[in-house]
Amino acid sequence: MRLFFGLEPLPGEARAIADWRDRSLPVDGRAVPAANFHITLAFLGELDQRRLERLCDAVDSCVDQLNPAGLTLTLDNIGYWSKPRICWLGPSRWPDHLPALAKRLNHIGVSEGGRRERNNYQPHVTLYRSCDTPPSAPAQPPALPMTCDHFSLYESRQGRQGVSYHPLASWALPL
Repeated sequence: MRLFFGLEPLPGEARAIADWRDRSLPVDGRAVPAANFHITLAFLGELDQRRLERLCDAVDSCVDQLNPAGLTLTLDNIGYWSKPRICWLGPSRWPDHLPALAKRLNHIGVSEGGRRERNNYQPHVTLYRSCDTPPSAPAQPPALPMTCDHFSLYESRQGRQGVSYHPLASWALPL
């Protein structure tokens, strides 16, 4: 199973992000469906069912020590990465506990055979894939809220209609 920890916007927030993207940020890439919007906390890669159960147990046993807190991010920063060819929307500022949570979840994932993240943490929602050029500056700059009251462990599944993300377990982020 291909797994990652992530944060998802509330349904109304996901629609607002998609509406803003479609109205203000035309790009040559493939639009990500609003149902797939998320901020990755830690990408783990391929893990089997046995490791999945141990992974969830490890998060359960230390979730209180993680001191997770809910947050509302303002998605106001547009970015482009040429290597994966994606256009994204993310916050220009975030609380210190967000990258700390991402780092801890990655550490737990690595202890169960997951992939180690080596890049500096940049929270973002992927808007487009397969983009050949960076987007032009939008006429209407974004300032979209994203409320995060839980994080989830997702399975990424490839199907006929493309990729879809399925939550396998969730943990509260008290607001």
